[in-house]
Amino acid sequence: MSLHTNKKALNFNKLTIVLLALVWSISVSAQQERKSFEAVRTSEKITIDGVMDEDVWCQAPLVTDFIQNSPNPGMPSQRKSEVRMLYDDQAIYIVAQLYDKKDDVFNLLTNRDNIGNSDYFGVSFDPYNAGLNGVGIFVTVAGVQYDTRYSNGGRENIWRNDSGWNAVWLSAVEISDEYWTVEMKIPYAVLRFSSQDVQNWGINFMRQNTSLNESSYWSPIDPEISGYLNQAGVVKNIKNITPPTRLFFYPYVSTVINRATGIGTSNPRLNGGMDIKYGINDAFTLDMTLIPDFSGVRSDRQVLNLSPFEVKFDENRAFFTEGVELFNKAGLFYSRRIGGTFGNRTRELKGNESVTYSPDAAQLVNASKITGRTNGGLGIGFFNAITKPTYLEVENTDTGEKTEVEADPLTNFNVIVLDQNLKNNSSVTLTNTNVTRAKNGDDANVTAFNFSLNDANRNWRTTGFFGYSNIASYQNGVKDTKAGIKYNIGIDKNRGQFQYGINRNVESDTYDINDLGFLRQSNQIEHRADFSFNQFEPVGIFNNYNIRLNANHEMLYEPKEFSSWRYSVNTGGQLKNFWYISTEFGGSPGISNDFFESRVAGYVFKKPSSYSGRINLNTDSRKQVRMSGNLRFGRRPDWDQTDQSMNLSARVRIGERAEISHNVEVSSRDNERGYARRLYNDTNGDLEAVIFGRREVRNFTNTLNGSYIFTNRMGVTFRARHYWSRVDYKEFYELTEGDELVGTTYTGIDAQTGEMVDNRNYNAFNIDMEYNWQFAPGSEIRAIWKRSIGTNDYNTQLRFIDNFNSTFGAPNSDSITIRMVYFIDYLNIKNIFTKG
Repeated sequence: MSLHTNKKALNFNKLTIVLLALVWSISVSAQQERKSFEAVRTSEKITIDGVMDEDVWCQAPLVTDFIQNSPNPGMPSQRKSEVRMLYDDQAIYIVAQLYDKKDDVFNLLTNRDNIGNSDYFGVSFDPYNAGLNGVGIFVTVAGVQYDTRYSNGGRENIWRNDSGWNAVWLSAVEISDEYWTVEMKIPYAVLRFSSQDVQNWGINFMRQNTSLNESSYWSPIDPEISGYLNQAGVVKNIKNITPPTRLFFYPYVSTVINRATGIGTSNPRLNGGMDIKYGINDAFTLDMTLIPDFSGVRSDRQVLNLSPFEVKFDENRAFFTEGVELFNKAGLFYSRRIGGTFGNRTRELKGNESVTYSPDAAQLVNASKITGRTNGGLGIGFFNAITKPTYLEVENTDTGEKTEVEADPLTNFNVIVLDQNLKNNSSVTLTNTNVTRAKNGDDANVTAFNFSLNDANRNWRTTGFFGYSNIASYQNGVKDTKAGIKYNIGIDKNRGQFQYGINRNVESDTYDINDLGFLRQSNQIEHRADFSFNQFEPVGIFNNYNIRLNANHEMLYEPKEFSSWRYSVNTGGQLKNFWYISTEFGGSPGISNDFFESRVAGYVFKKPSSYSGRINLNTDSRKQVRMSGNLRFGRRPDWDQTDQSMNLSARVRIGERAEISHNVEVSSRDNERGYARRLYNDTNGDLEAVIFGRREVRNFTNTLNGSYIFTNRMGVTFRARHYWSRVDYKEFYELTEGDELVGTTYTGIDAQTGEMVDNRNYNAFNIDMEYNWQFAPGSEIRAIWKRSIGTNDYNTQLRFIDNFNSTFGAPNSDSITIRMVYFIDYLNIKNIFTKG
């Protein structure tokens, strides 16, 4: 590591010590006493039917007096809620009577894990009572289940909500004229807790009353205080419960039929595999997927990428969205890397060879993860996955012979996390990610330490991060390494009406986490400052509102050169009629230096000053018809560049079962300057020119969503999305090494076809339709139809209808997947044989 890097590390240490001293010097007065109640054990059988007819419920303490979180924080709820809890050797039992007139209850059917606009009741558990990790269990008035995991922390100390996690538990709802009742049975297998004889758990109950647009909690959630689980109440003296054997099997069978233009319909392909979940002990769980099948996952939202950076797509595979909160704390884990292809060829192509086929995915052999937390608050996460090799098809241009060249060797992905809970909802985390490839493929290792420290009142928070990356590559058998560092330090006041903070982020030019993480760019030093005023209680025409000021200054890490500075002013608030309005104004004064747009080191693209404004408006979500939209306008006067965009969406509920939503996004950028291509010398291959262009960019996205829900366990969903992007170049320039755009002889016209080869007319059309039936707890059948159409040509002059017709006439592909998963609980099997 260079002397310069060592000096930076020393400065980082000094800054860390100063900020820590500042935080811990803040007074630590005692917190407000938490609400609590005593746990009551039962030996009677409780039937989960939504009717509180067992006498034993009268022995449970009555939990009531809910407090609003919105729209009037701190005020008593406008509707009475009464909750009781019992427990036995197998489960937690909860019954809630939620008072409201039958005609005022929003009783809307949705799919599992989609609460929508229904009234609902929920409970959150924090069995270790640390205020950092927990489980949320919710039921709507229509009987729809929703469950999630909570985690607090990460570099931004954001509360993360793992709604991809699906547990197996029981619930039932009954509606009467004056109230509705929900009963729950939550097996201990859903929760993770210690084996101590007597335990106190963090707990909270909440209710959403849609007709009043009111959310209320038994233990008040103060919006001025950062955090959720740390504001929970306590259930005391849960005695002599034993964590059960948690061994669950999820075997699946699926059949897939594919059809593509020019290829025809394939024979049905039968797949089979299994997911396994095993509780190693009371705290740790092993999850494994064997012979996974991801054929039915939702289509990506493809876009035309004009930037020099990679597009980040959402993860839609259930195994990689469930229970990964530990692996995400350091921001080093991007699960879409697993199963992707990196193009690490085992040999260089010859001059007379060309690639005729390149794979876009690598088959996953298996994946497993171990997660849990000890009684001392130490969270441990272990993740491992293996993918098969991928192969390019290479053609000899002289002979026409085709051969295979290995593109990605057998690859192993690994993540290890140690996360220690501290007092005051603080934590420190150590994370290591490792990618190991066979046959001298590139290997990558990243280690990071990050922390989040709060004072006793949660008024102030200090966050920090230090990361070290090391990439080992092999050229002709010779190993070469590239090491890089990153650090981030910040302090924020995150409680009260006035909140503010500062942050410094440094990433060296060689810092690289992209073998298993996601980083659009490194080589930067960024300073951030923000200030906000928050009105949490109703005043005037607002239920609440906020005003935020932000400023960012960026420069390169190496060499130390200015990049840009930006500012923004944001305001937003909810009106008394529950409409929401927000505005934003910002800009980048002076000339900014873009060191990445040219795709060539040493060439700097200078951008003159710019400014922009935006306004957003959302109507009341309780209504049958809900509208939302935003308008944005931007200017870069020196180029006469104008940016405009509009987004308009509408959602219509049809009765209690059906819903349709439509979204249209339109944007245009006139007189924008951007990268077009690089020109090379045909003789020696040297770079001759970096070409930029003045262009018009038009984007149009049209998305239609619909659903019809038969029961709270069966429904159909539909999504169709058409994305259309046009890039039309009007003039070309050469970017010189002196960082100027000058005239060029390059015209962009192909001499043979007469087409503008830098123009783009890009279309992506996708349909995703799914039928889902949960025929038993944890077991389901899914039937999925997907259609995909894509075009990418030079014809930017087509009108909307002509382009739409052309897209539908383009080559397309369909896939139909039918998949059944059956849930098997080892304890149920054991009980059957025991009784036998």
